[in-house]
Amino acid sequence: MKPEVIVALDLMDEEKILDLVGLLGSKVSYYKVGYIAFYRFGWDLVDRLQDLGKSVMLDLKLDDIPNTIYHAIEAILPHKPTFITIHSSVGKEALVMAQEATKGEIGLLGITLLTSLGEEDLEMLSISGDVRDIVLKRARLCKESGLEGVVASVKEAETIKREIGEDFLVVTPGIRIFQGKDDQKRTGTYRDAKEKGVDFVVIGRPIYDSDDPLGVIERLEEV
Repeated sequence: MKPEVIVALDLMDEEKILDLVGLLGSKVSYYKVGYIAFYRFGWDLVDRLQDLGKSVMLDLKLDDIPNTIYHAIEAILPHKPTFITIHSSVGKEALVMAQEATKGEIGLLGITLLTSLGEEDLEMLSISGDVRDIVLKRARLCKESGLEGVVASVKEAETIKREIGEDFLVVTPGIRIFQGKDDQKRTGTYRDAKEKGVDFVVIGRPIYDSDDPLGVIERLEEV
């Protein structure tokens, strides 16, 4: 199945998380552990997922000075998550040092621009330019710094693949099954992501808030 699904475990109950992982079984191999789950359950959850044979995207969005990021990744390394995320806005020196710190054992993914941000938000942050151009520029910086790929919305994925290369991973959050109140702005469907050449999609609420999480996974290409 491509794009492969990474299920976001943004839940506040560890037993519910493990029940969900058990329910999805072999249908899902990748899980995202971000702020919510990591700050509550720490390495215990990461290690338990890996003991179950699952791959972990540790989505801590590292954002600090180069030396601090380097030593943070040194601390993460023994736990061997498959991916770690880092804000591309930290700059090239920090990105290069972060990549060096992984020792080639963990995939480093650069956050290009949060999917909750639109052009009006960027203007308030004094970031000028077209969203797609900003994302592409940051993706290039990540590639030049030796990262394995980036996190970007479905709306920029095709441009990144075309301009930077098919072997450069694109991981896409903001995948939606239904419309409604949303805190993300640059969203799309699984089918959109597939058409744009995305490698992985991150899906959380549409799966864990569903009465039939397994059915959501099985029907993704129909939506």
